[in-house]
Amino acid sequence: MPPSAAPLFAQLTELYRARRSYIAIETSQRNAAAALQAVAAGAADLAFIERPLDPSEGLDPETTRPRLRAWPVGTGALAIIVHPSNPVSSLTLGQVRRTFVGVESNWARLGGEDRALRLVSREAGAPLREAMERQALQGAAVAGTAIVMPDDRAVAEYVATHPEAIGYVASTWVSDEVKALTVDGAPCEPAAVASGAYPLTYPLIVVAPTAISGKAKDLIDFVYSPEGRAVLARGFALP
Repeated sequence: MPPSAAPLFAQLTELYRARRSYIAIETSQRNAAAALQAVAAGAADLAFIERPLDPSEGLDPETTRPRLRAWPVGTGALAIIVHPSNPVSSLTLGQVRRTFVGVESNWARLGGEDRALRLVSREAGAPLREAMERQALQGAAVAGTAIVMPDDRAVAEYVATHPEAIGYVASTWVSDEVKALTVDGAPCEPAAVASGAYPLTYPLIVVAPTAISGKAKDLIDFVYSPEGRAVLARGFALP
């Protein structure tokens, strides 16, 4: 499973185990490439990834026959987070862009106090960073001055303890310890994602082998069941 979705997937798997006590589930957190490789090699039954499945990834490299199949699970929000004490509560998409490419360096220019701001980012190659650079930065890279963290938990923890910091995480990692900013006036919430008002999003996809096992199909069916959708709806806009 993707680390960014870990809080909700913990709830999802706990509920699934309660309904299917006879089925054992083992989970691990990997990046998308490693997760897809595990499924393709038969080392895992399913992979949840935070980006679309590239057509070439779904094909066997030797036979070019389909080997993986993808299902859309939901659309997540990429939250721009700051310390709760920060008076800034909203930015435009243009301000987000200028901030994360390094043009803006003081909170006063963004409606805050006169203090230097500190960027916090995911590592290069992380699906959420790719989504950030594609949607908010128009293909530009996050400024090299940003502090790089290995996962969303680390980003959130850093921002929660540094009043000058600004970072981004999957909305499932937003808590009372950080504040999610509105972007272009839209809140970082599933309803705003579903309506198209919130501009920073990423897909959540479940991937399985084309020759899917019965237990994997049962878990996918549970994800799409009313119970599974009710859990995912807490953090994702559902298809």
